[in-house]
Amino acid sequence: VLDLGRDRYRPTAGLGEFVRVRDRECRRPGCHRPAQACDLDHSVPWQHGGHTADTELVDLCRRDHRLKDEPGWIYRLAEDGTLTITTPTGHSYDSTPPPLHEPRAEEPPF
Repeated sequence: VLDLGRDRYRPTAGLGEFVRVRDRECRRPGCHRPAQACDLDHSVPWQHGGHTADTELVDLCRRDHRLKDEPGWIYRLAEDGTLTITTPTGHSYDSTPPPLHEPRAEEPPF
């Protein structure tokens, strides 16, 4: 189950594992703390209508999780997993999760 809607604030173990496998590390560009050491956080705050779903959860280290809640920071998570962070000064930065595996080399057609 990847979408718990607004019925639950905390994700299930399966949903949490999915997000950690997808993200692999803190999603703030430049931060490489492993996802297992990060907090699962709603990109749209729960108190502002956020859902507990793979399309709204990201891994953020504790420092970046706290920074997200400071005034002026905007976090948007696209359907493809790209997180766009807009700073209080209006600068935007994208964070795309790495592919789950390396692309395969082209095989000969025979």
